Amino acid sequence: MDSTGPGVIKVSQEALELHSSSLVVDLHTDSLTVAQMLGKDLSRRHRPPAGFQPWLLHADVPRMQEASLDAVCFGIVTHPWPHKAYQRALRNLRYGKFVIRKNAQVMALATSPAEIEDARAAGKIAVLFGVEGMHMLSGRLERIEKFFELGVSYITLAHFTSNRFAVSSADKRRTDARLDGGGAAAIELMNSLGMMIDLAHVHTNLIEDVCRMTTQPVIVSHGATQALRPTFRNLSDSDIRNVAGTGGVIGLIYASEWLAPRGLDISLAVVVDHADHIRKVVGVEHIALGSDFDGFIATPAGLRDVTDLPALTQLFLERGYSHDEVAGILGGNFMRVFRRVRSTA
Repeated sequence: MDSTGPGVIKVSQEALELHSSSLVVDLHTDSLTVAQMLGKDLSRRHRPPAGFQPWLLHADVPRMQEASLDAVCFGIVTHPWPHKAYQRALRNLRYGKFVIRKNAQVMALATSPAEIEDARAAGKIAVLFGVEGMHMLSGRLERIEKFFELGVSYITLAHFTSNRFAVSSADKRRTDARLDGGGAAAIELMNSLGMMIDLAHVHTNLIEDVCRMTTQPVIVSHGATQALRPTFRNLSDSDIRNVAGTGGVIGLIYASEWLAPRGLDISLAVVVDHADHIRKVVGVEHIALGSDFDGFIATPAGLRDVTDLPALTQLFLERGYSHDEVAGILGGNFMRVFRRVRSTA
């Protein structure tokens, strides 16, 4: 990798070999949504964003291949109003499957750990889907099962707004939020199906309640720590312990706004700072990757787009993480969770 340019990290042969030989999984990107909104073709290579220009795509199929990204979870995102949200989510899923068919030589739908491994063995990118917010159920619990049948691997309980089943971390009115009967029924159904429960964006009280109730590991598809960046969006140490207590994982987000205070010059090393904190609190086996690429974010210097992902592997090695620990963060830890969720359904 070229070592010129602001913030660009020189990646060693050791890091490149470790990165390419490891299973690399991104737990959450919004690239599918952006491509659909703007009529962009994910089959084509696009320029990386310059500065804060989130609509130019951080990731497309050619650049995912270049980054040795083996599996990506495309977020299904709709307007927070529940009216017609379910129908919009179905349209987005159909579009996602169209993208997979269009790129059938290099992409494959994956709804299980085995299908991720099969896709990798065939030299393809495994595509998972995650519904970002239960407002997309439009109030009907049984639609969780329909989403599962359509290939959705996880549902985020809430996005930036609360819904009938869960309270968002952004909801300042609900300081006393708790998991009610509807939310508990949703957790029980997802456990029974073998569908992963995502606690990104979820109110801290609900994180505690869900982690106490669930019989399976949970994930935080894209998040960071309050210890390094105090904000409603990030996880407290208590949240981190609760997630880890289920055996779950936290996908490290790459969004500068959630990694460090605004106005600072932020480098890619801050992502590893958040990983260091999680490792200190609960251990490295609970760390994964969850970029939030194209989620209307600015990324740290040194991470222009998905092709710079090997630089993150380099920084983990420089911080003293072992090869096995880095391979776990890149994808192995998530696969452990996914296998357990599906096997105990």
